[in-house]
Amino acid sequence: MQQAASPLDGLVDAQNEAYVFQRPNPGIHFSPTAGARYGMQQGCVPHVMTGRPAREFFQTAAISRGPKVDGQHTVTNAVTLKEEANDACTLIVTRGDPDELRAEMLTVFTQAGAVSEVRSDSGPGSSDSNGSFRQELHCLTLNGRPLFLLMASSTARNRPRLMVSLGPDPNGACRTR
Repeated sequence: MQQAASPLDGLVDAQNEAYVFQRPNPGIHFSPTAGARYGMQQGCVPHVMTGRPAREFFQTAAISRGPKVDGQHTVTNAVTLKEEANDACTLIVTRGDPDELRAEMLTVFTQAGAVSEVRSDSGPGSSDSNGSFRQELHCLTLNGRPLFLLMASSTARNRPRLMVSLGPDPNGACRTR
């Protein structure tokens, strides 16, 4: 028999889902890894978890060049955040060390208390005619919610150093791949 949640449990759950605006350390503009961390922690994660626009949760001094696209935001000159359909979010990082960027993304979720299951990983040193890459699919559970994390990292000149997408996985499709 399942016990009814107490009012205190409801308040604790609400606090877990309360994401607030946080100003970045100016260092994010000098480190692609720090910029990617900030974009994921303060943009993508709150957007995916709350369904609210990512822009409510972060601010940077980066100047966006080029046409304005709804749901696309410049986090730093090296990091772009794109709100995708179904409350998913993608970060594109154009500079930095791919292995460090990848490790930083995994650290973000470890520190947030996410449970992660690797469903596929091409492994380091994979390559095709365009150059080296690594592609991974992680199934996450964060604050009781199932999510997917799709990452591609590369040292090839014609690819982003890191492209990472986070999104809800309400029907558990990630775990069946």
